[in-house]
Amino acid sequence: MKKTLLFLLSLALLSGSVMAQSQKEREEIRKAHFERFHKRDASKLYLQKNYPIQETVKASNATKDAAGLQLPAQRWFPGEWEEVQAIVVTCSYNHYVPGHEGDMYYAADPVVSGVADYYHYSGMSGWQEMGQGPYTSVPDTSNDDFANVFFYVMDAIQLGGAQAWVRIEAAEDSNMVLRKLARMNLRHDNIRFIVGPGNSFWFRDCGPIAFYYGEQDSVAMVDFEYYTGRALDDSLPTLIEEQMGIPNYITTIEWEGGNCLVDGAGLVISSDAIYANNRDGYGQFVWDGVNPSTITYQTRPILTKDQVRDSLAHIMGPRGAKIIPTFKYDGGTGHIDLYADMVDENTFVYSKFPTAYSNWYDYKVAQKNIDTMWNWQSYFGDHYNHVNIPFPCTNNGGNFSSQSVYNSQYTRTYSNHTFVNNVLIQPVFSAVVNGVPSAAWDRERFDSLQIAYPGYTIYPINVASFDGSGGAIHCITKQIPADNPIRILHKSVTGDANRFIWDNSDVEVKASITNRSGIASAKCYYRQDGGRWNELDMVAGTNNEYSATIPTLSMDWNNQGLINVEYYISATSNNGKTITKPMTAGQGGYYAFSQGRNAPHVGIETVDVDHVGHFYPNPANGNTSIDIDLAQGTTYQVSIVDMTGRTVHQTSLQGEGKGSFTLNTSKLANGVYNVVFTANNGQRVMRRLVVK
Repeated sequence: MKKTLLFLLSLALLSGSVMAQSQKEREEIRKAHFERFHKRDASKLYLQKNYPIQETVKASNATKDAAGLQLPAQRWFPGEWEEVQAIVVTCSYNHYVPGHEGDMYYAADPVVSGVADYYHYSGMSGWQEMGQGPYTSVPDTSNDDFANVFFYVMDAIQLGGAQAWVRIEAAEDSNMVLRKLARMNLRHDNIRFIVGPGNSFWFRDCGPIAFYYGEQDSVAMVDFEYYTGRALDDSLPTLIEEQMGIPNYITTIEWEGGNCLVDGAGLVISSDAIYANNRDGYGQFVWDGVNPSTITYQTRPILTKDQVRDSLAHIMGPRGAKIIPTFKYDGGTGHIDLYADMVDENTFVYSKFPTAYSNWYDYKVAQKNIDTMWNWQSYFGDHYNHVNIPFPCTNNGGNFSSQSVYNSQYTRTYSNHTFVNNVLIQPVFSAVVNGVPSAAWDRERFDSLQIAYPGYTIYPINVASFDGSGGAIHCITKQIPADNPIRILHKSVTGDANRFIWDNSDVEVKASITNRSGIASAKCYYRQDGGRWNELDMVAGTNNEYSATIPTLSMDWNNQGLINVEYYISATSNNGKTITKPMTAGQGGYYAFSQGRNAPHVGIETVDVDHVGHFYPNPANGNTSIDIDLAQGTTYQVSIVDMTGRTVHQTSLQGEGKGSFTLNTSKLANGVYNVVFTANNGQRVMRRLVVK
């Protein structure tokens, strides 16, 4: 269940033999790297090294009923969309076999600092191990697409107002990194370097999970064990502690950061890959840092499913730990971050498999997982909101030929991105030209992402060179939360499942707002239909709760008896810091709802059924889609009805199984519509749609 350890050998053309290689050959060798290390990890080849075993000296778990890891009290784990001070990243390193520097047919895989396994590649037999010994490490500052990804990420981090904490192998490597950024005309004035060895660049998985604790909301880290055989990666949190001064609490529960999702309000989510990770007693390599003969395995307790779940809940989830089934064809990781994230404490965002893949095993797992997650209760006691984003496709805009081909050669996803304050570092799969992907199919999906993440500056990076590796942008980055946080927990006003409020009263906005210095003021800003912003003071109540009432009844209602309202919250602490909710309010982000004075028109019943979803995006401006599950022999007549009761469009749906009905709203006038699905058995289901 591990991510491929990627070796990208230098394309800096250090020798004549390398210079003669074509781009196609380099890609073939890189793919062979992926396949080799997938097989190595799946077979647990690293356990066949016959290193000695010693008893563990680290805390094994942290269940509430067992002695173990002692974490500070009053801790909370922020969501990834919240404010950050830094993102940890590295560049791709070339680890060379001595005497073969620059030769792409040789690779070194570091085991411990200064010692690596050697590999040689031939077209006939692939990668073959050829011994062990010292190695040299050089940052890949070539102009290769793969190498460039890491430097674009550094640039995007700084664009988001955070520091790029760049791990380098040696202090002098900092000059190469800075020169490369300058040569690419990228930002390089807000970077700090972390010096220390590593195995790879999958920092989401091996990096720490940061949290706040105590009355001062101090920042600390909890360090889960990365998997056996990758001790240099596993030491990354210790390097951060030593060089950045952030306390680090270590546990030997084996868990990878790509398999961690938190809602920022006490719920932690993982896939059941974490169970497999903790079924054996092999711990991490340890050694004296000097002599390879001292390399040993530590043992650790084998944990049951209940122990794993209790441990996660005790460490990270006061509202509990939720474990969902693992994808089978996800690049071998079992990681949630390949298809799901959260945009706030109310809302999941999912990569949506096209119905063309309905026969895939993972299509069914995804549907089940999404249905499960929709039905969980949020911090506010309601069901979570949900948003779908598109699924990538092949380079010619077509479908992947099979799930095994997708798994072994692509593993593409638009979900594997990273939030940096008001910037979203977004993977795309074609060359980026003038800030947008160049391929039409990629650009169309990119436009959908801008709708799903309103207000964000989206920084696209072409990660097609990561195809087959099992990861992308999220997998190579790790957030460090901001100091002095203003925490705003807010149940967004969205109305019913169709984002409507049918109530003849003004609308109250409430939020829990805290800061270590206290809150000096809180305000709600609102507007109607994109007009001028109006300001309301939010009144402090008990338990840090603030509220304001948006005077919707005094607004200008249209002739259908409807209004559309947008709003956001702003809070200023006693120590002078201001933050908005959503954080992108300064760039056009906001919450939105529609209100109607009267119930939907007579004669159509709103039915909440499992087999008919809800339109997204809604409000719509162009294409909008709705999921529908057609039973055998069922035909639906689809009628689009305006608020006066006039039918403006009709069509029909028939087929069998789950599908997606897409509606082009470009020819519909702005306003509110009831979309009525009438089955041949007489059942009618209505879903409301706003066109803007």
